[in-house]
Amino acid sequence: MNSIVKVLPKRGWPAATLHLNIDPAEHTRRQQTGLRHIRAHWSLLDTLMELPPGVPVPVDNLTKRQQDDVRRAPAGVLDLNLGLVTRHAIRPCRVTLATVFGTCTRERIGKASTYAPVCSRAIVTPAPPRRDYLLTEADYWGIGVLLDHGDGELETLVTPAPWQPQRHTPAAWHFAETAYASYLEHAPAPNHPGEEPRGRKQHH
Repeated sequence: MNSIVKVLPKRGWPAATLHLNIDPAEHTRRQQTGLRHIRAHWSLLDTLMELPPGVPVPVDNLTKRQQDDVRRAPAGVLDLNLGLVTRHAIRPCRVTLATVFGTCTRERIGKASTYAPVCSRAIVTPAPPRRDYLLTEADYWGIGVLLDHGDGELETLVTPAPWQPQRHTPAAWHFAETAYASYLEHAPAPNHPGEEPRGRKQHH
């Protein structure tokens, strides 16, 4: 499932529009178990990454910190039974692109670069930059520049560089959970029997 959400600046991330690929199976599983995004300390995500999804692992094989993380995990993240822990939660989405809106300046290039560790980046600008070298600089840093004509059409002045993840980290998972939380704020609420379908909130 593809989705687009807007996030406000927080925790070091500038305001941006995030383009997400939602994992449909994990999204459905979380809705069924009542788990939304994982508001967890980084330690828990680090511990979860040490557990193969769907495979029971003896709790005694874990460190004391990992055992504490497992016991404090929110419902729907894992099962703990008969001395075995089974991880069910996986990363709920992948952020494919972050776009920052505004005139293409060095400051804007710097803001877009903030997302370099987690996804491809682009600047959506209402007018071409006054200095051509800014397009060269954006291209050097792998940042796309898209010209907004105001009618919904975006003209590509610089193509965003493909993002190649080096490895899956707790920080990357945490960012995905933050993006997923923004998605959930705008996702349709589940319907109860007999109710009319509820619409998706509009993004402005």
